[in-house]
Amino acid sequence: MDNYFNYFTEVEEHFIRRRQKHLLVPPLDWCLIELWKNSGIPIHVVIRGIDRSFETARSRKTSPRSLSYCHPAVTQAFEEHQRAMVGAEEEESGPDDFQGRGVDSARVLEHLDRLTAALRERPEEFDTPLGLLSSLRQEISVREQLDGQQIDQDLNHVGFLAAEVLRDGMDRKRLRSLRSEVRKEMKIYKRHLSRELFQRMEENYLHRKLREAAKIPEFGLLALQLGGTP
Repeated sequence: MDNYFNYFTEVEEHFIRRRQKHLLVPPLDWCLIELWKNSGIPIHVVIRGIDRSFETARSRKTSPRSLSYCHPAVTQAFEEHQRAMVGAEEEESGPDDFQGRGVDSARVLEHLDRLTAALRERPEEFDTPLGLLSSLRQEISVREQLDGQQIDQDLNHVGFLAAEVLRDGMDRKRLRSLRSEVRKEMKIYKRHLSRELFQRMEENYLHRKLREAAKIPEFGLLALQLGGTP
């Protein structure tokens, strides 16, 4: 894969093609795609699982409404892939190796500056997130080649810390209301995901909601591809 962002866009486009309806993938589905990527599931395995899900749904005369329906088949396809790969020699740079590809340093630095400015406009104390953004900016500015996947992980970690600051400073009643809103929106996902994965996704989505309410941009590099929060 020659572009860091293709994992997200190819999953989205393939799902839309299979549905035969041009509908925007909701933010919760983007969270699930992110979990698949972070779990190391190759893009071709995800697509294989999506195809299986649609074949199963067609036999039942239904159609998947969200990617959560596809998760069991994606998980099964990944388990089969892992068994098949036992003892196989991994290539040094496979199709899902994003390192140093599709990431422009100037755009990343601009993104870091936007995030820094957004945090400084808030009344909360973001000392740790701001310090990490400053250190990351300094490192990126002197590197000749960027590891896009590592930068994305670093930025998402900073986003996690920023969301924690927002959560700790939020009125308890408002926080309970926001959690209730998150759980209501995620209801459709619960029966398709394991308890552990559902809890991770719920926490990630709550963090996204907290940053969105505070008008803080999405932290990960996907924001560069989408021009905003997916």
